[in-house]
Amino acid sequence: MQRAVPVPLPRLLALLPRNGLGASVYESRWAGKGLPVPTSSAASTGDNSCRWEVKKVKLTPADNGKLHGRAYGVHFWKGKRTTPADKDYEPIRHASKYLWQAAVPPPLLVEQARQAAARAPAPDAAAEA
Repeated sequence: MQRAVPVPLPRLLALLPRNGLGASVYESRWAGKGLPVPTSSAASTGDNSCRWEVKKVKLTPADNGKLHGRAYGVHFWKGKRTTPADKDYEPIRHASKYLWQAAVPPPLLVEQARQAAARAPAPDAAAEA
């Protein structure tokens, strides 16, 4: 599976087609905690992953070159919809507080992850012994 560099949600959505509408996204810390997260090989419907399905996006560039914005979607926790049934979507919380990833990562972020891995020093066999 391709890994991407985790980024704030507004930047991630800006790199996805159609500003991320219809994408499955998740906080990268969820994967670190061992929670099931969507993968590019698994279909986003019918699985038991923890994710947001993006339904509405409003992005605005800031003066410092960063992106700000609001995103709305449907929240699924371990495959069960937690967004109330009477709502089409709700605000996605913690968009800028935490780092995010997408089930199908943008190629730019995958390339940045490859470059970072290539720059990382190889573990020394003598240091491990």
